[in-house]
Amino acid sequence: MSFLEENTGVEMDSAGHERAEPQRSSEAPAGGALEPGPSVTSFSPAHAEMVTTIPEKFSVYDQDQKVVVLDCGTLMAVPNKHYILPETFSVLASRLCSAYEEKGSPVLLAVSNGELCLCCEEDNSKSYPSLQLKKQSLEYVAAQEEAQRLPFTFYRAMVGSRNTLESAAHTGWFLSTSFNAGEPVEMTDSLGGNKYTEFSFEHVGKAAVSPSKAFPPSVMK
Repeated sequence: MSFLEENTGVEMDSAGHERAEPQRSSEAPAGGALEPGPSVTSFSPAHAEMVTTIPEKFSVYDQDQKVVVLDCGTLMAVPNKHYILPETFSVLASRLCSAYEEKGSPVLLAVSNGELCLCCEEDNSKSYPSLQLKKQSLEYVAAQEEAQRLPFTFYRAMVGSRNTLESAAHTGWFLSTSFNAGEPVEMTDSLGGNKYTEFSFEHVGKAAVSPSKAFPPSVMK
């Protein structure tokens, strides 16, 4: 896969449509307790001045405690082994005048040291939205007008101690991972079914780096 500037990105196809409550483990991953979610400054249209300009950094785990990594330009959820280096997500609150407060706090998400932003757009070859990584920095996206930022904006909402991430441009579509390890992170419009849509965030300290390195093929099995 390769990255192109502006409106091209790395596509990750969407998910299925069944609605069944998953039965999986909720144990915390090795290496430290999980925080309930990113503590980015909350935002409401009436308090735009509260939005912070400094992103917070987190490792992300799904409901099965698989960790999200960046491998060859693709976000994937893999088993949380001691030799796995989680990808660091930069999370930044986003101003959104059209925000629906009941959906949660609007945020921007980036990986690869803040140089690749998560984006939910409808692919011309498909009839549904897909997750893409755009080669645009978090700083650049945050400075754009609302209409340009909208595809990069996700509503972060708390579900118990976890978070859902819903596309602001395509409401009803959520960031998700598969029950199977080693599969790409995708968008789904089905809460439950054969996808995980709730995530835990583990704060990354200042000494940590944001790895985008290959890992042993065995972790994909």
